[in-house]
Amino acid sequence: MRLKVLANDMNGEYRKKGQDVSINMYSYLNLGDDQKEYDDFIKHKSDIVFFLIEYTIGEKTRDEFLLASEAFKKTGSPKIYVFLKEFKERTEDIEYIENLVNTNSSSYYIEYANLDDLVSKVKRRLQEDVAERLDKLNVSPEKKLRKFKYWAVGATLACLSLIGYGIYSAISKSDDVLLLFVGGGSAVNCLKSNCEAIGDVYHYQNAISIGVPTSAAWSLVSAEILHHHALKSERVQVPFFPVCLSAKEAKEADFLKMCDRDQFVKKGSVLSAKIGEDRLMIYVKKSMDNQFVNGRDSIDVEDLSGLIRLALENDYYIFSTQEGSGTLLSYREILSPYGVEITPAAMGSHLQWFSQQTPSSNIRHNEQPYILLGSEYYVSQGVYEEGDCRGLVVVDKNKQSSKKPVYMYFAGYNHGEGGSSFWIPDEMVEFLKKLNPKYGDVIKDNQLPRRNEVVIVPLDDYLAEK
Repeated sequence: MRLKVLANDMNGEYRKKGQDVSINMYSYLNLGDDQKEYDDFIKHKSDIVFFLIEYTIGEKTRDEFLLASEAFKKTGSPKIYVFLKEFKERTEDIEYIENLVNTNSSSYYIEYANLDDLVSKVKRRLQEDVAERLDKLNVSPEKKLRKFKYWAVGATLACLSLIGYGIYSAISKSDDVLLLFVGGGSAVNCLKSNCEAIGDVYHYQNAISIGVPTSAAWSLVSAEILHHHALKSERVQVPFFPVCLSAKEAKEADFLKMCDRDQFVKKGSVLSAKIGEDRLMIYVKKSMDNQFVNGRDSIDVEDLSGLIRLALENDYYIFSTQEGSGTLLSYREILSPYGVEITPAAMGSHLQWFSQQTPSSNIRHNEQPYILLGSEYYVSQGVYEEGDCRGLVVVDKNKQSSKKPVYMYFAGYNHGEGGSSFWIPDEMVEFLKKLNPKYGDVIKDNQLPRRNEVVIVPLDDYLAEK
């Protein structure tokens, strides 16, 4: 988690210097539980792989290291960095790791003392690699800042748990729980616009925010309920409390990928609160005029499907939010009846991913027309602020805006042996009160009555009873 924050900070530093560099960190949160997908990402889509090890190496991590090493020997990518926690005694496990690294790669392991030391050493390696890559571009000064993508993969859930523990040690020296906001940018922006008392969660006190696709954020809340105890004193080495901000309404099945329903509700349930709504909006280059967009401020789904087909026929780029995001899931849902698939398999190189930070030069590629599938709260700031695009609201057959609800999901632990109530940490209760003061009327002593055994419990149901 802390390394993802590092990547965001470094991107900001490069932007301030006028350098068009984007570092994207990926981990199991982005790729889910599919090991084949994870292996494919390491072999074919990563420029760098970080392995974070504390004294021992598990079987899966070892296999992933060997996979990355084999790929590097064949193609020269990905570059491999192994970070090993400083040790006082040379054990058999340490010797095994040393032999594994020395025998199977041109790399070597780098010792780190603590989380701050780890982050510092990762940053130094990234800075060196970025400088090396910029030098290799060897282009004219006016084109020197061409964007490249930099992918990095965390090795295993165990490694990232170590990072999570380090966040707590580095940021919070008290017994307080650190709120960990995870989710997509449109949900973050919607919350900021709809709740002045909270504002930007990236600057919320005693909290950290990580941008990940909705589907990955749901999984993190599932893991929290399944593996961690209710009371703070019983939360072994778990410093953070995940809160999923999702621009897509979840279904029970979204939280039941790790266990069956009975196992899940025995531990607790997912509490949900609606934050607002986000209108789907497409953004097109201002000069892009045709029968679908000329002079309009809205476009219905049928015409949007026609516009996308036209774009594919004319080799225009179609930009979408990344795989697993609530915005992309919503577009797939409304376009599916019209035979349009927003997938790399269906669109090939015409489909490109974008984020709020994607530079305008990437979207305005060769000044070609483009379609950006975004929303009211999410668009590439570059082209938007430069005035290069104009937005069209996506509407249904009845000319009603296509909206995606924005929700917040978090853990409600069964409290007591009878499980008659949910327990919620102090920090989350305070956050809820800022979101809506009325929540303070229904949450007493960190508890909320549990009336039935369901996976998702809407907080608004409690307010409706008042």
